[in-house]
Amino acid sequence: MLELKVLEDNLVENIIDEALSLLQDTGVEVQCDALMERMESAGLNVDKNSNRITFPKRIVEESIKSLPSIIDLYDRSGEHFSTIGGDSTHFVPGSSALNILDWKTGERRTAQTPDFIEYIKVADQLKHISYPASAFSTDDIPQDIADAWRLYLMLAHSGKPVVTGAFTHHGVNRMAEMMTCFRKDKNDLIEKPMAVFTCCPNSPLRWGLDSSHNLIDCVENGIVVEVVPVLMIGLAVPVTTVGALVMQTAEVLSGIVFTQMIKSGAPVIFGGAPGAFHMQLMSAPMSGVEALQLYSGYAQIARHLKIPSQGYMGLGDGKFNDPQAGSETASGAYIAAMSRMNQVAGPGMLDFVNCFSLEKLVFDDEICGHAHHFMRDIKIKDDLPIKPFIDEVLVEQQICTMDHTLEYWPKELYLPGPMIDRTSWDQWKQFGSKTLQDRARETIQNLLDQYNESPIGDHIDKELRTIINNGIAGSETLPTIL
Repeated sequence: MLELKVLEDNLVENIIDEALSLLQDTGVEVQCDALMERMESAGLNVDKNSNRITFPKRIVEESIKSLPSIIDLYDRSGEHFSTIGGDSTHFVPGSSALNILDWKTGERRTAQTPDFIEYIKVADQLKHISYPASAFSTDDIPQDIADAWRLYLMLAHSGKPVVTGAFTHHGVNRMAEMMTCFRKDKNDLIEKPMAVFTCCPNSPLRWGLDSSHNLIDCVENGIVVEVVPVLMIGLAVPVTTVGALVMQTAEVLSGIVFTQMIKSGAPVIFGGAPGAFHMQLMSAPMSGVEALQLYSGYAQIARHLKIPSQGYMGLGDGKFNDPQAGSETASGAYIAAMSRMNQVAGPGMLDFVNCFSLEKLVFDDEICGHAHHFMRDIKIKDDLPIKPFIDEVLVEQQICTMDHTLEYWPKELYLPGPMIDRTSWDQWKQFGSKTLQDRARETIQNLLDQYNESPIGDHIDKELRTIINNGIAGSETLPTIL
């Protein structure tokens, strides 16, 4: 089976050993008293003067062993939906953009609730996007409940699992209460998780207040955690690939230990969102070739440790849906698939995940489909030995209509959707000379027109809105959903 390996096997082990030594000797800074107290009670080495926790190698190794190697996700109705881990690769949109690229006008602007609803309706129907993520924020909602509002919109308009996270240290419990509305009780939600939440340590080797609280609450509510260090290569971590991988591994393993000290066996994903710091422009490209190499490297490390993996690899850093955006997304998607990255975030994202484009999402869906097709197993299919086939060709004088072709071509030859132009020049002119933007807008409109609502019911809808309303500090009200 095809698998890209950028590291020699002995180097993988060396990086892990170095990360273990770093955690044992230096540890991580924790800016959360609650997490410090929990870890001290669990027997970790806690220095309250420096707010540092160090990790004996034995504890880290035991924590790794206690992790599930595969993670099952369930849909809104409680049915099994997908498995994260092993050889699977799931593409999901990126998260937390501050702006959108309006698909109707081309304007870059802040988003509102109707924009998010359109996004969910489209994403829910895409063939190669496994499940939705909280792609962008809306500015028509109080920020202290913005995370819960995005979750509400996803739950109301899609039956699939979701990838999201909390903006505040009190957000997880409220969002867990919302998801429990679709289960018998809290234990049922733990047994059948329907969401992956992102928790981000701060490089180098630091856990902030909000991320620490979110980590605790996710574990206690049975929510799958993806530990996602946001590494700035050359700024917050070493500029060299090996050095950066050591830091990446150490930060993720610290989060893994925290989760297992709270609840052994809690599901965790080995994640990351590295950027290659631009020394002249002071930007942090997430699609830089150095970042892609780092992604592939830690996917290999996670696979060695038998931990499911996640990476922001299906995105573009350009500002528009141009050749740069397409090439960056395609490079990342293919490398992710070949590296056996289990959950690949980023489709739809531009400008260092600061901007989301629905046009890009429908185009990226096709790129993800190509990557999946490239990774299919290559097996003998009545074509070795080749002589019987050639003998038949000499009789038939036509390969296209042969039984062998008719049997195998539907799975062997990938037929892309309307986003990818496969017409000749004359055909293209005949069909309206449509540009990529034309095809994207037409695809979006068609998906919106054919969206089939699966309502959650008035009772649950009222429960969800009540939970969210209870989190509003002032007199503001929730937007009306038409």
